[in-house]
Formats: sequence, C-alpha cells, structure tokens
Amino acid sequence: MRAWIYKALCAVLLRNTYSNLYLKVHLQEVEKANQALCTRIFYGTIQNYRYCEYMWQTFAKGKVDPKIGILLSMSVYQLKFLDRVPQYAIVNDAVNIAKKINLRASRMVNAILHKVIEADIAYPEDPIEALSIETSIQPWLLKMWKAQYGQERMKAMAHFSNQILPILVRRNPLKITREDLIQAGYEPMEDLFIYSGNDLAKNSYYLQGMISAQDHGSFEIAKALDVKPGMKVLDTCAAPGTKSMALAEQMKNQGLIHSLDLHAHRVQLIQSDANRLGLDIVHPLCQDATQLTNFDLYDRILCDVPCTGYGVFSRKPDIKYHMKPEDMDALIPISYAILDQASKHLKPQGILVFSTCTINKKENEKQIEKFLKEHPNFELLEEKTMFPQVNYDGFYYAKVSKK
Repeated sequence: MRAWIYKALCAVLLRNTYSNLYLKVHLQEVEKANQALCTRIFYGTIQNYRYCEYMWQTFAKGKVDPKIGILLSMSVYQLKFLDRVPQYAIVNDAVNIAKKINLRASRMVNAILHKVIEADIAYPEDPIEALSIETSIQPWLLKMWKAQYGQERMKAMAHFSNQILPILVRRNPLKITREDLIQAGYEPMEDLFIYSGNDLAKNSYYLQGMISAQDHGSFEIAKALDVKPGMKVLDTCAAPGTKSMALAEQMKNQGLIHSLDLHAHRVQLIQSDANRLGLDIVHPLCQDATQLTNFDLYDRILCDVPCTGYGVFSRKPDIKYHMKPEDMDALIPISYAILDQASKHLKPQGILVFSTCTINKKENEKQIEKFLKEHPNFELLEEKTMFPQVNYDGFYYAKVSKK
C-alpha cells in the first residue's frame, strides 16, 4: 500500500502529474479496503509538504535525493497526522521502500524517522515563517494575504487550506427531486448534498445523471448569473463543464449555452457530461476566449477565468506545492483579455459574471476596478469574496450589467 502511495507522490511532485487525475486513473490498483487511507495519505502529504519536509530536514546531513525526500515526507505525515497507524509499521515500510531506491539511504531513513518520533522540533521565531511551516504555504503568499486582507484573515485562510473537505454533489432537478435524494441517504448542505461514498464516478445516481460533483462556491457563482429558461448564455472558460451544466439545469434545459474551451480534449469532457445529464442545450466549442470576433450577443455571460487557485488548496493541494509568485503575472493579462472580449457580446441590460477560485485582490477586485474604469457603459451589481472556512473552499465573483 505505501509503495503505491510513494509511486503516486513521485508522479505528482517530480513529474507534475495532476493529483486528481492520477487518482482517477490509478486508485483502482489499490485494494478497495485501503483506498480511503491511501487517498488521505496521498493528499495529506501534498497538503502538508513544507511542514513534513521541515520535520525531517532538521536531522538530515548534506543533500538528500529528491526521491528519498518524498519518502521521508510521506512517512512524517503518517507519524504526525495518523493516530491509529503503528509507528513501527510506518518506519519499517519506509526502510523497505528505501532499500529499493538506495541501500545505503535506507539506514539514513531509519535513523531520521526515529529522531522525528523522539525529538521535539521548534518552529522559527518569525511568525510568518512559523505559520508558513505549520500550514505549508509559502511566506510570500502569507505576506500578500496579510497586506490585502489583514493578519487575522490571513491566519484563518492559512489554517483552513489544510482541511479535509466533504464531497458535495449538485442535484439534477430534471431527473430527481430533493425529497427523493434525501430519502436515498444524501444529507443536505445548503443547496447541495454531502456524498459519503468512495468512487463517485461509479455511483448509480451519478451514472444516471441525477447528481454531479460541485463545490459550494462554484455553485454560488452559477446561481449569481440568474439565468432563466429560454436565454442565450455564453460560458467562456467552461471545461470540464461543471458550471455550464448547473446553468442548463437552472434553465430547465430550455435555451442555448455555448460552452468554450481552448483545448479539444477538454471540449469533449463538456460534451460527455452534457450527455450524461441529458442536457441538449449545452453546445461545447473549441475556441480561444480572448478572440470572440464572430460570436453573437448573449443574455448572460460567465467568465470563470484562469487563475492561481489560491482559494482551493484543500481540493487541489498540488497548487500549493508548485505555485510561484510570478504565476499571477502571467494569468492577469489573459483573464482581463477574456473579460474584455466577452463584454463586447453582452446584450444591453444583460448580466456578466467574472469569477475565480483564488483569493487575491490583484486577480479579483483590481481586475474589476480596471474593467469598470475602461468600460463606463457597465455597472457593478454585486461583488463577493467567499473566504475559505469550515467545509468550504474560497471563491470570488463580480456581477456586472450593461447599461
């Protein structure tokens, strides 16, 4: 089991494979009884990587092979976060895995893990550095959050970034009633439902198009568009189609939705989900959303733009591991170009929603400020930041209307 987790972590941390896609393809290789524990150790190690690395680096002498470093971090996560797993079993498995990598390194792994178990490790005195290690968030992001939102909000967001979130599903009102879903054992959580099973993709309700996975903030963004049956809607960055499908369900499958994505294989994901849900008003198109010259006018437009993802660390922990401060500099011009292009295709008195899954004023509020300054024929109707909190990830949206 631990050998599988180690292999999975190497794929994500060394070869930049997306964690969710790796699990989707390879989790079936693990015995069903162990899948939940494997998933927790896999995601938990990535979520807490800076913390785990700090715990063992205190005792390492010289440079450590990156593969051995992953093995040590994975083992430290289990030692520090899993109460019911025997420590000797964790250390023993780590040593056996290390022997296959480098026999000499196996002795070092054994010695370091025993020191981690025995020693009390002190955090740095600097509060930002200490919080960075505790929550595995880079200091530069913590400093930016502190400057933008204040110290208390920064601390809260940092701690909520490591929570284990429930899987939430959206009901397809065209196929099942709220009462029937509750009767089937699905616990309501506001407008969504908690899914307590293991593999959603194999669930019969999912396969029949009765439910779909969706976060609370993502669903709030879809609701903010205030669509009605018969409307013409544009979703500029739609793949994999989650918000497009929510909009189509709210429109009672009456009207038209053009769902765009830059990549053909992702356009196919949108079509596949529309087929599963029985939604024929969704029309996926392979299209660069910064170039919309030949498109018509729409009643509603959703610009759920590319972003840094600083609000969804709990769901996508590999963002936390791979992120760099320059990432936002590359994304900000692209997201603004999409917003600018889309606004040209909104009908008078139509509504456009600009949204992200990041918590960063440079990508959110500042973009809307610039847009309204350069487009005086638009007015701001609503602006909302959904900060990470218990059971929720972080999202942002701004709702504007054409005068």
